[in-house]
Amino acid sequence: MSKKGSLRELIHSLEKSEKRYLSLFANLQSGKKHYLDLFKTIDNGSAEDTKANDGSNLAATKHYLGKLILKSLKSFTEGKTKHSELLHLLLEIEILFQKELYDLCQTKIKKGKAIAVKYESFNLLLEFLRWEKRVINSLPKSGDRQAVKEIVRKEGDILEKLHNLHRYSHFVEELMSSDLLDLKKMEFYRDHKLLESTSETKSFAALILYYHLKYILFTVTNNSVEGRKILAELIVLMEEQPYRIKENPEGYLTTLHNLMGMMLYNKEALEALKVLNKIREIPEKYGLKKQSYMLRMFVKTYNVELELYRDLKDWERARELMLEINRLIEIHVIPNNYLLSFYYQFGYIHFQLHEYSESLVSINKILNTNFGDERTDLQTYARFLFLMIHFELGNIALLRYAVDNTRRFLKKRRGALLPFEKELLKFFSKLSMSPVHKYPSLFEKLSSLLLRHHTEDQRSNILDYLDFESWLDKCLD
Repeated sequence: MSKKGSLRELIHSLEKSEKRYLSLFANLQSGKKHYLDLFKTIDNGSAEDTKANDGSNLAATKHYLGKLILKSLKSFTEGKTKHSELLHLLLEIEILFQKELYDLCQTKIKKGKAIAVKYESFNLLLEFLRWEKRVINSLPKSGDRQAVKEIVRKEGDILEKLHNLHRYSHFVEELMSSDLLDLKKMEFYRDHKLLESTSETKSFAALILYYHLKYILFTVTNNSVEGRKILAELIVLMEEQPYRIKENPEGYLTTLHNLMGMMLYNKEALEALKVLNKIREIPEKYGLKKQSYMLRMFVKTYNVELELYRDLKDWERARELMLEINRLIEIHVIPNNYLLSFYYQFGYIHFQLHEYSESLVSINKILNTNFGDERTDLQTYARFLFLMIHFELGNIALLRYAVDNTRRFLKKRRGALLPFEKELLKFFSKLSMSPVHKYPSLFEKLSSLLLRHHTEDQRSNILDYLDFESWLDKCLD
């Protein structure tokens, strides 16, 4: 824990249940517990280098606290995943072996092998087989060569499966490091021997990679029909083994998100909502405890659902969802990229509902927060929406200053302005200095010039974030 900031990050990563367990775990330790004072100081957000109350060596206290937290976490998470259960069984086997309790060793080995086989923990399965050989050779009647020979054969099978899995993993890495826009190369990969049929896979893990590879290649070669079909097949395959989803839900989540993304791209909003609800049901359906990645999962689904209602122009359902998301923001620490997206979408939805004051509140949260380089596209659109809001509120005098601030922001972030950005800034600058009767001609001119220098794809992307054209049409009515 000597690396600067690492202890602070470790403490701030702890969940409430882990902190409670640490307190109980610390009570089992003897001696004075000045390290707990340091823990509370850091946990409360105070400076990490605050002097310990007893004047003891701070570096030593920090080092001890870091080690204690990790010990506590190891104890807290013991057996909560099959991987940790297997690691603990191997430690028990080593202890029992040293005490020459070979019968107990064999019982533990048998249990460990069964779990490792079921969950395809190949590397750990090799460890259990290694211990099995050691126990056989240590028994009073050692030399059961037939049993050892069978173990060696099993080791060979496992190594073959590992090699096969490695080939698929290497294929994924090779594909993802290639130019996905090179269609000829992608078609070459699509005909690769490993993708001829599922019979090429030697394990369930390799089979999952097979489907992911097929999905990627169908997607980049614009075969969305087959891509969607392969994702649907993969989801069914995963759901046939729910214990694997419970052990490692991330792969299942990724697949569902990929399917939902494809549906959103194809404008299949209702189908995407079904998948979204399926994602939210995962914790209860598979008996998963709340963890940090669960929060990210739910935050992502809320963000997608809000985008869906925005695309559908279903502003009332969007309003209802905003209330739910605000409750989430109040009780959880939301990652900045999602927080920025939420604030922008809140502002945009309120604007569409003609709730301009509420829209301004949301957009000001973006403008008054340093989001760094996070989603600069949304930070840019937020500033243009800010100008539109002030026009609707009749705050014309503020426009000139807001235009200057927006121009400075854009030049600082990427230097040159895009054509539509130049036109908008010029428009709002003129608007701030023109009498009301000049407004219609200014709006008409902007409508004819705004996106003339952009391709259809660029135009579609811009309007997807902020529909200037609809706003101009409303102002010209």
